[in-house]
Amino acid sequence: MTDRSYIANLQLKEVVANMMRRVVMLCVVLGLLWSGAISGLAEQTTLRIIGPWGPEELPEFQPVIDEFERQNPDIRIEYRTGRIEDIAVILLTQFAAGMTPADVIDVSTPWFIVEQARKGHLMELSVPKDAFLSGLLDRVTIEGKVYGVPWSGGFTIIEYRKSFYANHGLPEPRQSQTWDEFVALLNRIRTMEGVKTAIASGNGVGWPFTSVVENFIIAFGGPELHRDLTQGDIKWTSPAVRQVFTKYLLPLLQQGYFGEPEDWEAAVKLMWDGKYGLYFGDSTDAGMLQPSEDWGCAVLPGQKGVVMWNDWWFVPRYTSVPQAAMRFIEFLVTQGQAIAAKAGSVRCPTSTKVPLEVLSPAVKEVYELVADKVVLPDMDDTVGGEFQTTMWDQLKLLWATPTEQTLDTILQELQRAREATLGR
Repeated sequence: MTDRSYIANLQLKEVVANMMRRVVMLCVVLGLLWSGAISGLAEQTTLRIIGPWGPEELPEFQPVIDEFERQNPDIRIEYRTGRIEDIAVILLTQFAAGMTPADVIDVSTPWFIVEQARKGHLMELSVPKDAFLSGLLDRVTIEGKVYGVPWSGGFTIIEYRKSFYANHGLPEPRQSQTWDEFVALLNRIRTMEGVKTAIASGNGVGWPFTSVVENFIIAFGGPELHRDLTQGDIKWTSPAVRQVFTKYLLPLLQQGYFGEPEDWEAAVKLMWDGKYGLYFGDSTDAGMLQPSEDWGCAVLPGQKGVVMWNDWWFVPRYTSVPQAAMRFIEFLVTQGQAIAAKAGSVRCPTSTKVPLEVLSPAVKEVYELVADKVVLPDMDDTVGGEFQTTMWDQLKLLWATPTEQTLDTILQELQRAREATLGR
């Protein structure tokens, strides 16, 4: 073999050896990457959450889920729909057995959180008090320990369609400065052709009637009366409470200003279609009505306070993934409501971290309406227990038989139920 051939052969062997080394290194790298991918998939945590959003409502919360998963790729959210009235029995049964159907759960009733926390079923949460509206966390705090995180909610107000009033040459409800002006407007509405009557009556679970009653108590008894009733500091049978009904609400029911009770969603849509002039409902109803810029809101003349409800998140102590659950809670506290607002949610934030400029036009209009009002807790949600279901059932009787005799029976029953629930 010539020297030149020998050298060429050595060079070829070196090239082949280098290629083999590179192939081996590539296989090692690919193996590591594949192993890491498999390991990553195996280590991904599934976090089960239950919330109130059904298929039509979920798009307003889905961006929150998507962003959390983007920031936490090791956690996958498994979402399930469930409202407290539908899942309460399941929760109570599983908690009693040391189990839970989800790792993070949303409810609309702070009393349920307090009740379950006292029984030892919930985990304590770390939440800065300045992260939410003043006093809000007090509703889910026991001996300095916080067991719930507020979510966004809505205000219980009068809602109506602006074009209905413009097309008929009527002043909008929020322009009524006195009770007499408001009643005069109702009279004009209920005598119009094609209109059933002035005010739609929502029915269903029972809470729509509480929206009417709470607004009347605040408007004609004052925020203090509403607060005292909620806390148990004044009786339902007191003259001050009875007068709100006999002087203002009962005459409207007796004289047909309120329509026949209908499912609340149907009542809202009938109002929107011009069959009623207004509805005592919820600010979040703006999300189901189009065009949303035609939606208007008001309170009763002279009303100095307004009820705000909101949802609450909590973590059962029986979760198998407590660290993932706490990361989700922290995300909700620091970023969640702002993300939902930017996505166009019609819910009103309870978080102090949400800039006003990201709110939808409807939510901005609500905040303009309530800017100078005392914000009060939803009464039946706050008291809860037997009182809540009793209030729902008893107010249906008032709409069915609006007499003073029926009223007195109802007030006595509400007082009995509150004493059974609060002890006073």
